[in-house]
Formats: sequence, structure tokens, C-alpha cells
Amino acid sequence: ELYLNLGESSLCNICKEHPRYYEFFKNLKEGGIGLCCEEAARIILTQTAPFSTYEIDISYENSDEYNEELFDYLIENRKKIFNYLNNSEIPLNSKLKDILWFANTIQQNIDFNFLDKEEIFSINSNIKSSLDFILEFFTTLEPNDPNWIPYLKNAIEIYNSNTEKYLDYKNSNPTINLYLNNIASYCIWRYFLKGTFDEEILSKVKFMVVSVGILNTLFFCKYLENKFISLEDCIDITRRYSEEIEYCEDNLYAFAEATYKLDFLSTENLLNILE
Repeated sequence: ELYLNLGESSLCNICKEHPRYYEFFKNLKEGGIGLCCEEAARIILTQTAPFSTYEIDISYENSDEYNEELFDYLIENRKKIFNYLNNSEIPLNSKLKDILWFANTIQQNIDFNFLDKEEIFSINSNIKSSLDFILEFFTTLEPNDPNWIPYLKNAIEIYNSNTEKYLDYKNSNPTINLYLNNIASYCIWRYFLKGTFDEEILSKVKFMVVSVGILNTLFFCKYLENKFISLEDCIDITRRYSEEIEYCEDNLYAFAEATYKLDFLSTENLLNILE
């Protein structure tokens, strides 16, 4: 209404910038658009080209201090992750498993200062787990919409009562994997390089894996309503999830803390959920 009646100059900064986000480094400012906006979610979910970026020259802006060796190390490993996600020949679950294990190794190298060590993708897991515990954990986070928690609890019941129909859902909706792969790329782009400042990578990659898993489950539950799920349904579910989780710093912090305290969010357990 402001824009239509008073023009662009009437908008405050948040109205001008939303849903854009930025991260500042010494000679680099990275940006993107967030899933909390319907149109941004549409753009992200429906991309068919491999994930890529473009650069423009901008005026200098200050950043916090950081370890430049770590920054270079993370930039190179992020490139490997994007190249892997861009490979359409590899099943999505295999990508997520390998990226998660890769991140686990990266975190160990950061913790023990082995930043010159060359890493490859590999996995090693033997513990069984369930998505139920993760969904239950998300019901303990701070809701924005009071209907969010009942919605998640209902999804848990629907999922557990209809697991035998999951293959029908996947076979009937081949584009879902495209949406989920794009969401994985979005999460890596938005969060991975933040590890430059806090030296924390693993929880950020776990957030990507868990977000893909939860959204896939919520898509499945929506599909069960009428044996069909539209792009608009997926956009709305993704937007809602983003609003509730991504745009609450307390919820992001609570998840990061939980990845080191709760067994069902361990690397091994998440790897087995992806089997």
C-alpha cells in the first residue's frame, strides 16, 4: 500500500531489502533471497539450472575480524559441496549423506587445526534412528504462529500412520527432489560460510539436512490429503517453515546447541535416517 500510494521513496529499509540477506567479509559481500517470501521461495524451488552465483563490484563495507586461512578453507570446501549438489546423476539422499559426513570431517579439521588436509566424501554409520524425534524436537521451539505446533504434531501422526504410501508420493511427484535439492543449496549458501566467524560448520550442515527432511515430510503429509501436491503447496509449506525456524534467532541457536546434546541429532543418527 505504501509503494502503490506514496511511491518507492516511502519504504523503510526492511521493506526495501526483505527478503534479501547479506554476509560481510573483508573483500566480499554475499547475498541472497530468503525462503520466508512466497516469490523468493518460488524462485528458489523451481530453479532447473545448476546452482551458481555472479559477482559485481561494490563499495567497501566493514566486516568482523576472522581467520583468513579458515575462510579460504571453507570457500574451497563449499565449492565442492555445490559441485556435488549440482550433480543430477546422484540420488538426493546419497548427496545429503555424503555432504553430512564431509562436514563432520571438516569440523574435526577445524577443531584440531588441520586446515591443510584434503578431504573426500565418504560415510560410515551404523546407528538406527527416526525422524519422529526430530519433529518432536521442533515442536519445543518458539512458535511465531500459534497454529504451527499443532500443525507439526498432526504431521507426525499422519506420517506415522501412512509410511507405506511414501513410495507412491515419491513416484507421483518427481519434481519434489528438485525442490529439495534447491533448498539444500540455499541452506549451504546462506549458512555454511558463517562458520568463518564461529568456526562451527557441522551444525549448519545438519540444519540443511534436517530442513530438507522435515520439508519432505510436510510435503508428504500435504500429498496425503488429496493424493496430490502442487507447487503452490510446496511454496507455502516452505515459506511457513522458514518463518518459524530461520527467522527466529533463538530457534536457530537452540537447534545448533541440540546437535551436540541430543543423540537423535548426532551425525550417525542423521546418516541412518537418510538410508
